Amino acid sequence: MFFKALWPAFLWSVFILIICGIPGQRLPPLEFLKWLKPDKIVHLFVFGMLSYLLVKGYLQQESFPFLKLHPGWTAFLFSAFYGVIIEILQEYVFIDRTGDVRDAIANAIGASLGVWFFYYRKKKKIQSG
Repeated sequence: MFFKALWPAFLWSVFILIICGIPGQRLPPLEFLKWLKPDKIVHLFVFGMLSYLLVKGYLQQESFPFLKLHPGWTAFLFSAFYGVIIEILQEYVFIDRTGDVRDAIANAIGASLGVWFFYYRKKKKIQSG
């Protein structure tokens, strides 16, 4: 039941690892969005989606009661920690990539936004019937 409830989050985690591990010279330039700092927006979205999927999965699974009781905090902490690990891997392991503290901060902010968005949608759903 645990994996059944969390497979979207696990799949998204693997996707994050893959896109963050692509060698830097192979990344396409995003000149048209340079003024928006698209890499920070991507960090917000990617880690927001991860924490959103984790909260959803934690609430559906039955194997670990602690995760079901504290889905928001555990999803945020896991996503933020995963974001830091990704930045460390980019600095020391992945080819032509560099880790950045600002990216780790954007990852954590994205993780918090994902948790917030989950509960915002849940509240709206309850209010609409």
